[in-house]
Amino acid sequence: MNVPIRSGLLPALSVRPDMTPFWRTTAELPFDEAADLLIRDHRDDGVIEDRPLLDLRTWVVCPRGGEFAVSPLGGTGEKLPLRSTAFAGLATRLGAPAEFVRDRLPAELQLALLNYLLASQGRPLPTQLRLRGGEVTALVSDRYAALSPEQFVEGIRSALVARGVLDSVRVRGVATGTTDVLRLVLPSESREVQVGDVTAAGLDISTSCFGKSAVHVTGMLYRLVCANGLRVPERMGKLSFRHVGETARIQAALRDAIPTALFHAQGLFNLWQSAVAYQVRDLEKTIERMRLLTQAERELVTAEVKKETGKRELPESTSAYNLVNAMTAAAQQAEPARRLELESIAGEAMLRWVEA
Repeated sequence: MNVPIRSGLLPALSVRPDMTPFWRTTAELPFDEAADLLIRDHRDDGVIEDRPLLDLRTWVVCPRGGEFAVSPLGGTGEKLPLRSTAFAGLATRLGAPAEFVRDRLPAELQLALLNYLLASQGRPLPTQLRLRGGEVTALVSDRYAALSPEQFVEGIRSALVARGVLDSVRVRGVATGTTDVLRLVLPSESREVQVGDVTAAGLDISTSCFGKSAVHVTGMLYRLVCANGLRVPERMGKLSFRHVGETARIQAALRDAIPTALFHAQGLFNLWQSAVAYQVRDLEKTIERMRLLTQAERELVTAEVKKETGKRELPESTSAYNLVNAMTAAAQQAEPARRLELESIAGEAMLRWVEA
């Protein structure tokens, strides 16, 4: 009889979860009300603290209740648990495969490998620990320019005031989590693309408090009847600012970027109207060739095309307008960061079809 031999090694350590991603599709909120929602979500996630370290090598990776934590050398007793993004950032910085270390190794090997790599670094590692409620949410460089949720929304607000649209702009989406998004639309910049089917020009403004993303300002179109968002393709104009330097620099960049991004969104309207007449043929193969989408996402697009066209079976062809709307409807089921990616993929696809 074969009996398994127990190695005696401890189970793998786990990580604390990141801030839960959440997307609210809102009903024309004034900007200040939407900004309060974003700020409140982050306050509920825990008290924010940034802790600069002159050299990360003076810290050690250690266990804390079956989870990864970091603690200063010298036995102060302080153990700060690592969230998922922080652990991935630490492993990447040390040159270790994060998922393999987290999921495949026993605790003893996890700790031995990470601490060996940490001690083997040949130069100081100046680092900032970004904390929420005493948990490490991210490890970023000493050049990182923190942009708090309050500073993020204040920078946008200043830009809207300077352009004279603060009172007229409406927020149709608020996303929070490792990626934050405010989706703004201008009701004055809207067109009836088809009878009873109105689309408004607007902006997606996104950032991350956790080192996951730069600040992005992207023009977009928002279809009012179904809350689909179509983002301006990157080659038409996407404005991004890294979290480096001074926070005031990023806020000033926001003020400059918003008018440009709105111009790009308005320029997308003509292509969007052309998509109504353009026919995409051999839909089954067209959808199958969308390799930037997962298989599950392609299946969602297929289902949404049937809804758009009112068909029980996938038709042989449909307008680029219907297909793009199916893609952006499918995107609504993804978490916020992936949703933005899918809406950008839809914008690229529309541009490719209409300009062909």
